[in-house]
Amino acid sequence: MKKLLPLLALPLLFVTSCGKSKIKEGELTYDVTYPYMEVTGLMSAILPKEMTIVFKGTKMMTTISRGRIFETKVITDEADNSIEMRLDFGDKKYYCELTSEEIKELQDSQPVYDITKTEDKDSVNGVWATKYTVSSQDSIQPADAWFTEDLEVQKGAWFSAYKDLVGMPIIYDVERYGLMMHIESNGFKKREVSDEEFDRDPALEPVDFETYESEVQELFDILLD
Repeated sequence: MKKLLPLLALPLLFVTSCGKSKIKEGELTYDVTYPYMEVTGLMSAILPKEMTIVFKGTKMMTTISRGRIFETKVITDEADNSIEMRLDFGDKKYYCELTSEEIKELQDSQPVYDITKTEDKDSVNGVWATKYTVSSQDSIQPADAWFTEDLEVQKGAWFSAYKDLVGMPIIYDVERYGLMMHIESNGFKKREVSDEEFDRDPALEPVDFETYESEVQELFDILLD
């Protein structure tokens, strides 16, 4: 009987070691809309309508831009909880690498949401996602959110109002710089991502987090004027 025990254990070992593997690299694209604003005229021509997230391992880069008018990037790595932000807006070409104190300041500045995980799961443009109900007592009412755990990144929103959720955001709202943006994935592409895609443009100049925030706020104030 003792000789049979190792053999009986083999099927169990096979089952437990063959779980669904995470997707290690790829690109998500999103539509950006403004549910609490009437976006018409010049504002419609300037406000961003698309967002992309490129990820490799635990590192991801979120890009929001509008043509050649402006581009913002947020590069994060959940392995070491690092954040770098970049802005390219006319003659304003800046980047900042946040300190641990500045990251806490960023997290503390987020709206407070009541988030509850539901039993609802579905395929959303190529990934399997879970639905979360979201509500707020002190800010604009956000919509429900959907997060996927299919990807290598497992804390894709760790610096935001969704910091406690596991997975990558697929559908969610972002409240920042005086805007409520509804962000919804329109596609996922599994592809090879090179390290060079995360490289910083040498034309960008270093600034502190306070300066960066004021410059980005000024950008959105111009867009909303």
